[in-house]
Amino acid sequence: MTALNQRTIVGARSVAIERTPQRLDPLGAQSAWLLVPLLGALALAYALFSTIRHAGQIRDLSMGIVAIVVLFLAVLVAAIRTHPGLAPFGRWSHFSIIGVTLTAACLFTASVWGSNERIQDDWGQIAVALLLVAMPLYRPIGEVAGSAIVAAVVLGCLAAAQHSLVIANSPLVYATVSATPILALAAGGAGYAWTITGETLRWREVAREGQQRLDGELRQAAERMIAQERMTALNVEAVPFLTALLRSGTVTGEDVTQARAIADRLRGTAVRAVARTWLEDTVDLALAPRLVQSTSVDAPGPAQAHVDDPDRLERVLTADQRAIVGALIATVAARPGLDPESLRVTASNPERPRFLLEAHVVEPRADLRRELLPLVSSLNSVAMQATMRLRAGDLAVRFTYPGGGSNDRGGRRR
Repeated sequence: MTALNQRTIVGARSVAIERTPQRLDPLGAQSAWLLVPLLGALALAYALFSTIRHAGQIRDLSMGIVAIVVLFLAVLVAAIRTHPGLAPFGRWSHFSIIGVTLTAACLFTASVWGSNERIQDDWGQIAVALLLVAMPLYRPIGEVAGSAIVAAVVLGCLAAAQHSLVIANSPLVYATVSATPILALAAGGAGYAWTITGETLRWREVAREGQQRLDGELRQAAERMIAQERMTALNVEAVPFLTALLRSGTVTGEDVTQARAIADRLRGTAVRAVARTWLEDTVDLALAPRLVQSTSVDAPGPAQAHVDDPDRLERVLTADQRAIVGALIATVAARPGLDPESLRVTASNPERPRFLLEAHVVEPRADLRRELLPLVSSLNSVAMQATMRLRAGDLAVRFTYPGGGSNDRGGRRR
């Protein structure tokens, strides 16, 4: 009886995943990362321009400089924290970045308080809005909307309280002018993320329906392949042996021993064919171009030697996780510096399944990181904890479910 029970499988597959592009389409969200530093750089450039333009209105220059420094820190943290190598981007990272940006905006307002002439050329609301545009790619829309509303209320109230403006109007108008860029750009980013999320979910439904239709055909094809392998094994060993036995007309002790050996080999081949797992097939296919296959019926396929998963813990992996794990194995197997015999995938701890992919790859470390880091980050985005370690050509990628534990936390940055 396997140590992996149904409750563990259901629990692992039921880990809640936020409905965000980063979670539902990790690689797609990674490709959009450059948008964050670009928007941050635009916010900084506008802040500098606006501060220079307000030169005659600034009452506290040191506070104005501090405001830009604080904004720079917010932009820097946003660019680093949203990097694909540090996925997923969490709730508190989002709140911290927007909170610091909002603080910078308040500091600028304080630096011109009492002498500010116009609200519309202040940079505070623009900086907050620009950073909020990209947030829906990483965080749920409702959460981003909450941040936008809080920022809009704070800056709107500050705008309404100013009495030095040259354009006389209702405080509500000043508040609206200050809040509109924040709400508008946040809504635009949320609308884009909503569309991407909806399309991703619809594509998944189509793919799931197609997979269900193909399951029966794939099962029949697998059964035919197993039957063909059995027939081939019989034709190669059993049939010649029985033919020779009929011709001799006698059964010797040596014949009995040979018959037992043939039966053991055929039985072992049948058991391996029936018990073959998705993980073994994935490694087998990935390494097929690199390894010379043995034609002997008693020689195990390459995956048998490269996968150690006696409890079949692979069953906890969802379709998304399998896709990423498969891509990870294929990418490692295709590296020119890989020693094919060194590739090994080990699964352990049935209560909280852990997986370890190990290989010896003689390649520049930077090249290997560039190829594998997006996939490791994608695993972090689909409710797993993944790390990567590179040491003297030895590659180790660990991935487990939250709470499963890892002795290499942070190794993905090494």
